[in-house]
Amino acid sequence: MPALRPGERFSRTFYGRLLLGELAVLVALLATVAVVMAGIGPGLFDYYLVQNGPLETPDQLSYAEKAFRSAMWISLAVALLVAAAVAVTVALAMVRPLRRQLRELAVAARRVADGDFGLRAEPGPGAGEEVALLASAFNTMASRLGEAEDARRRLLADLAHELRTPIASLAVTVEAVADGVLDADPTTLATLADQAGRLTRLAADLRDISDAEGGLAVHPGPCEVGVLLERARLAAAEDFARKGVGLEVDGDPAGTVHADAQRIGQVLANLLSNALRHTPRGGRVALAATVDAAGAVITVSDTGDGIAPEHLERVFERFYRTDTARARDAGGTGIGLAVSLAIAQAHGGTLTASSPGTGKGSVFTLTLPGRP
Repeated sequence: MPALRPGERFSRTFYGRLLLGELAVLVALLATVAVVMAGIGPGLFDYYLVQNGPLETPDQLSYAEKAFRSAMWISLAVALLVAAAVAVTVALAMVRPLRRQLRELAVAARRVADGDFGLRAEPGPGAGEEVALLASAFNTMASRLGEAEDARRRLLADLAHELRTPIASLAVTVEAVADGVLDADPTTLATLADQAGRLTRLAADLRDISDAEGGLAVHPGPCEVGVLLERARLAAAEDFARKGVGLEVDGDPAGTVHADAQRIGQVLANLLSNALRHTPRGGRVALAATVDAAGAVITVSDTGDGIAPEHLERVFERFYRTDTARARDAGGTGIGLAVSLAIAQAHGGTLTASSPGTGKGSVFTLTLPGRP
């Protein structure tokens, strides 16, 4: 059984309540025995003495001894019966609220297992801190299961769209060539190659996100941050020039970081591709970095569309787009940022997004820790 995090450990009050419950039952048992024996025993003994008269002969003394024992055992038997009934009553009174809460949680768990992820458990009065903690953990689980189910549905819908568009384009183009409507000239072949490339990119993105979810393997080593940024700039320069968007490395990002150069290059390529997609002609994208003993902070800033506040927390979700139609037309699959986040986390770093608002550009910040 996996260990609970410190904030989730059951408090000692749970065991204290169990101990107090047992003590309460024991006290009720002893008190009932004492009261019943004190009330019944002397009366029975007096009754036997009255029946036999004064204790003057050995037979009378023997009878008195037997009367005492008989009164004691009868009193004890009655006391135990009454005490058992009281103890059972006390135990049921203490257990009933917990039993009711656990039954309700069991019913809620079955409904969640059947797909009702909107159900939430509400601990009743007197349930105790432990049941409240259990209900809170259950509600968190149900919420995350619901989010996972929603993500699965979005994934299937997005995959269907991503596959349908290029396949339909390929089918129409090939059919037109076969019917003689289009010639197999360089323009037609370029169209076919473009759609085939889109399918290839989708397959590669799916492989990357699968690797990310299964745990990315990184092989860190000493890397010159300035070299990483310059390589990323050179690799993207042609695409930026074709669209008419400026791309520069600001400052002199000197310093060394302990990272996987190939994986960090993949992150920078994804961030630059995302920035280019959302920056209009005439805009500017800048790479910058600061390096110290604590690690490196690399930023990719642009003067493009910006990100609305409600989208900032979700931009790293797979297949999530702030502008679905435009992103699809531009060829984005909505996976690059999710993969980039997974790579940053595999290095023990972070990847965050910020933006002043729509139309005001955005900044993506990659932090990498210092040498371990």
